[in-house]
Amino acid sequence: MKGEIQEILLGDCPICGAKNSLKSLNFIHEIPYFGKVMESTIICEKCGYRNADVMMLEEKEPRLYTVRINEEKDLFTRVIKSKSGTVEMEEIGVKIEPGPASQGFITNIEGLLERVRETLLMTRRFKLEDGDEEAVKKVDELLEYIHEVKEGKKPLTIRIMDPFGHSALVGEKVKSRLLREEEIKRLSKGPYVVVEPEEL
Repeated sequence: MKGEIQEILLGDCPICGAKNSLKSLNFIHEIPYFGKVMESTIICEKCGYRNADVMMLEEKEPRLYTVRINEEKDLFTRVIKSKSGTVEMEEIGVKIEPGPASQGFITNIEGLLERVRETLLMTRRFKLEDGDEEAVKKVDELLEYIHEVKEGKKPLTIRIMDPFGHSALVGEKVKSRLLREEEIKRLSKGPYVVVEPEEL
């Protein structure tokens, strides 16, 4: 049902156990760079539990996108990361790989850096509680580097790779190419399972 929201009753809520309170709202449409997608939101009408997801309905060519951030205006480069996208930030050694519960998002470089900063702050708290002063110092260095990137004082090379072609970087300075077979094999597929056809 393209263009309309489809409502499906799913049954009992796995969180609160309310009978017949769980429903799914689905919407199929086209999104630039993703193609045909189904946005799905599962809602419990009793306890308010929600889980939103975007499912790709088309497969695209596996791609690598690269951008070098040198000034503040580069922070507006659009980031489209699907569930199967891997993000690397070269100068600070950060790699975000998709796992079984991976979620996609659309943001810009500044928003991506903010996500990394929040994760580093959480890591810093844990390391501080553990008394790991060396790790706290390393996190502080990474946080300072991110701050300087946001102010246009330090460079940062960002790559996003997706074996299913659903992720992208969009901006004037972005370079893109097809992923090579050996690169695809090294990438995590996130929640997706790739089944090779049996040889006859």
